[in-house]
Amino acid sequence: MPETTYAVELTEAAVIKVADLLRREEPGLALQVSVQPGGCSGMRYQLFFTDKYAKALAKMLAEREDEGFAEEDDPATAAQRDALATDKMSVVWFDRFAMVIPPLSGPYLQGASIDYLDTLQKSGFVIENPNASGSCACGDSFQ
Repeated sequence: MPETTYAVELTEAAVIKVADLLRREEPGLALQVSVQPGGCSGMRYQLFFTDKYAKALAKMLAEREDEGFAEEDDPATAAQRDALATDKMSVVWFDRFAMVIPPLSGPYLQGASIDYLDTLQKSGFVIENPNASGSCACGDSFQ
């Protein structure tokens, strides 16, 4: 398993929204939060659902719920567990889903808070990041 877990918080509103979105999708998806080069300020956030580690994360969730009871992994699950460790993905659990963070994105996201807003003017995820020294007017990218 990954050795480093980055402190990225999801507010209650964000957890509710992600859980709601996941109910409509294939089982076993995880929320991936990444930082990529791009946008008008140099770096941009990416939030998306990934199934790359679905079997391994589903198995880990079952083990968490069964207080550590672990059956032997089938080959596909074992391969995904190995990929999760090899990719050095940080895994953060929220209720019934996992958020995964790639190792190169983690330091940029350390201490960030992800909220979900649904107002008359704006609807979507908003990231408050103490590591960002500035951002563009639309809020999609940061420095």
